[in-house]
Amino acid sequence: MKYQQALEWIAFLLSVILLSCQLGLIGIFFLLYINATWLLWYIPGVVVLIYWSIVTFRPIKFTTRHNSNLRDTLALCYITWLVYCLNLIPQVILLFSHVTDQLQRQFHFGPRMLKLTLSCTPFLFVVFVFGHHNRNESQFRNYYVAYLANEVTLDLFDGVEILENLFVDDLEFTVSIAIKVILLSLSSINFLLPAVALYDLHSPRPPNTITFKIIYKICSVVFLNVPYLIIRIILWRSYHKDISVLFMKNIIITALNTDELLHFYFIERSTSYSQSTISQQPNVHHHESQV
Repeated sequence: MKYQQALEWIAFLLSVILLSCQLGLIGIFFLLYINATWLLWYIPGVVVLIYWSIVTFRPIKFTTRHNSNLRDTLALCYITWLVYCLNLIPQVILLFSHVTDQLQRQFHFGPRMLKLTLSCTPFLFVVFVFGHHNRNESQFRNYYVAYLANEVTLDLFDGVEILENLFVDDLEFTVSIAIKVILLSLSSINFLLPAVALYDLHSPRPPNTITFKIIYKICSVVFLNVPYLIIRIILWRSYHKDISVLFMKNIIITALNTDELLHFYFIERSTSYSQSTISQQPNVHHHESQV
């Protein structure tokens, strides 16, 4: 119990520090490469930071007052993540449309610092998930939270890594406008998708039903891993870009998710249907006996 409380305090402090650093660094990029007017983005950023702090502080306040009755505080986390992403996504698009073309590698606030700034998002998600989850919950719920912290975080890192292709470090390597738009669109979807996975913790559902975890896996295949795989092949073959190590990650995750989706559709659903049919038969016989 003390471990749970200490974990929540550490997660709260880390998340606030990471979010503050990310919002602050994005504002500095706007100031250095555009103009001071763009610092107005700090206004929604401060609102998001205050909202995030209030929401993530609630479980700490709860466990401090009620040490004998811990609860899982992930129920409404999908709303918090949506609020965070709705502020982050426009800023990322503006960074890659107005700033990245001017970045200089020798400057401190150059491509490396921008990559580090964007990499805060996957780390923030891990802290967000693990720091506010009661491990005394069911084994299935613990497994699902571990899934969120592994596969979903890996997808977030994948989305940040592929944006590296939009940095203009070499004049011989400049992607087309179409690829730039596609990458920014896919990365925006990538930032939003964790909210879909988090929503599955909103309320309990009967087993063998279509959950938001299944929806996330479908979206992960259709909107993330397969498009990223195709784009990496295009960049490799057409632009002679070095192949990313996440190339194999896209293949593996696509194969694993496809296998799980097929297993769900052909086995789990049919098993659930058979069980429901068997459970209805006694009621039918009882009705016939009454007639």
